[in-house]
Amino acid sequence: MTYRNQNYMKNPKTILTVALAALAILALACTSNTGDDIPELERKTHSLNKAIMCPVCPGESIDQSQNPLAVSMRSIVAEKLTDGWTGDQIKDFFVERYGPSVLLEPPREGISLAAWVLPPMAVVVAIFAVFIGLRWMRRTTAIPSAVTSENTVLTLDEQESYFRRIEAALDLDDTPDGPSLPS
Repeated sequence: MTYRNQNYMKNPKTILTVALAALAILALACTSNTGDDIPELERKTHSLNKAIMCPVCPGESIDQSQNPLAVSMRSIVAEKLTDGWTGDQIKDFFVERYGPSVLLEPPREGISLAAWVLPPMAVVVAIFAVFIGLRWMRRTTAIPSAVTSENTVLTLDEQESYFRRIEAALDLDDTPDGPSLPS
């Protein structure tokens, strides 16, 4: 079986066709129906149902829960909105009956403010600690340039002087009289 060398992606017409197809798909995705035909009352009801937690089901909104209590709470939300209540009034109504834990989003006041402030602060502190730790590790593992001999290049005169001093120091240790000063 023989395969031909196909360089179809190098052809400008093919690249243009693929780009136009991708652009058309993107345009269709952006212009899809966004739910403009949903009545405002139904949108508000759905939004409130997502913001109120089912007292029986841990961590589930009344919108998700199939518990009979959640079903009745959904009908109460729809009824109150039909009567002209605002979203905050409806939330306060449920908080009076079930306590502040009935709201999926904690209030942004008092001690509950910590639930909004502490997580971002913890992320900032963690990033800062990692940055400082990495700088400290890099500083302790760096070898000072005075220790490395890669950068040191001696001339022939310097090398000869260095070797003479080493030989003189070795000769000093070998004399039985003890060290003598070189002249």
